[in-house]
Amino acid sequence: MERRDSFSVLYCQQHHLAPARFVEDVLAQALYPHAHVIFMFLVWLHPDYGTADLDFINGVGTLSRMHDFWAEADYFAHHPRNLGLLRQRLRIRVSAQRLRRLMKETLRVTGAEAAWPSATPWPARGPAPIEKVDAGAP
Repeated sequence: MERRDSFSVLYCQQHHLAPARFVEDVLAQALYPHAHVIFMFLVWLHPDYGTADLDFINGVGTLSRMHDFWAEADYFAHHPRNLGLLRQRLRIRVSAQRLRRLMKETLRVTGAEAAWPSATPWPARGPAPIEKVDAGAP
């Protein structure tokens, strides 16, 4: 089986970015719109404030399938640094929905997700089609 490029590699290729700029660029895209200035100020005051967000972006950056996104999102939701009024109620943090959408768009542009079979192991629902048998056929 051929190896697929990760979200971070594909994102940097599509946006003509050096790999070192991936986290910074995705952070700007994935933060809630109202959170940009406040988030940067809080990181300036308390450098560990963005730890959960950076861990989330780095984790998602290693993925090559949308199917795996939810494990990273769950880890982010339960990250020890993802607590408190500012992060939970005021949403001064990365939006999992915005990051998911960004990843989905990136994989869709390259066809990386479409080129691989669905992650669902079950066949389509419904009974198998019944073939009509001609009674007069030999």
